[in-house]
Amino acid sequence: MDKEFQKAASLFNKASHALIVSHRQPDGDTMGSNLALSKALSLYFGIQVSSCCADPLPMSLNFLPGSRSVHKGLPVDYDLVISVDCSSLDQVKYSDLKVDINIDHHASNKDYAKVNMVDADAASTTVIIYEFLKYLQIPILPDMATNLLAGIYCDTGCFMHTNTNAKIYDIAANLMQCGAKSTEIVKHMFKTKTVEQLKLWGKVLSNIKVNEKGTIVSKITTNEFEETQATPKDLSGVINYLNSVPNCKMSMLLSEDMKGNVQGSIRTNEDEMDASELSTKLGGGGHKKAAGFTIPGKIVAEEVWRIED
Repeated sequence: MDKEFQKAASLFNKASHALIVSHRQPDGDTMGSNLALSKALSLYFGIQVSSCCADPLPMSLNFLPGSRSVHKGLPVDYDLVISVDCSSLDQVKYSDLKVDINIDHHASNKDYAKVNMVDADAASTTVIIYEFLKYLQIPILPDMATNLLAGIYCDTGCFMHTNTNAKIYDIAANLMQCGAKSTEIVKHMFKTKTVEQLKLWGKVLSNIKVNEKGTIVSKITTNEFEETQATPKDLSGVINYLNSVPNCKMSMLLSEDMKGNVQGSIRTNEDEMDASELSTKLGGGGHKKAAGFTIPGKIVAEEVWRIED
């Protein structure tokens, strides 16, 4: 990664206006990466920075330092484009966008930029940015530390996923020493739910189906969003409850995005199963244990009748 870090630093030194883009349906890792890097580039490289995401931030991420500076539309002029936590350009949702620096930790990433700071072994994209800042000996300020730690909390599931190791605990401890507000992260990202969101989660749980191979599937349609007065972003986190059932080999949540597409989230705890491989076949991507995809269409119920003696 040192060579990629050097290449990225060289591009930063030449840039005057950087554009940092996050993936659709933003989570704590893509936004924490975006906002932490934005502040570092602004303060230590003297670059004007525009943070963008095609979808609005969920309520649970509005506490992140700098979150109000994130825009949906792209600026008119920029001379450097950075993608964070995006395994493919399809996740960015900005057409004809050419990425100069690709910072990501998904195994399905295809190294689509000039510089690819990609490490599939990293627990989160914020870990890569943390290591990049340490490599350049850039001080990590409290706001930056909070954003970086939020990404770690997000992608390790509060240190409960299998990607949690001693190195992650060391990085988290270092970020807390830098002023990261861990209590605030946990409160907003994991312990704050609206009534609408709880009603929607109730629908997800009541729709659960289990097949003979140990796969748990649930679905949410546009009608169910309307019934609960919730939105697709309110589904964030509920897939982990599906995956907590004993003897569950894989869980999948299918939901209509209210734009004519069906979004799928896949989770597995089995070593021999690869959620990313399945998602990639459906045009998506992700990690071995957690992945997702989006395909055009809608969810239709199917009934099967049979006669038994």
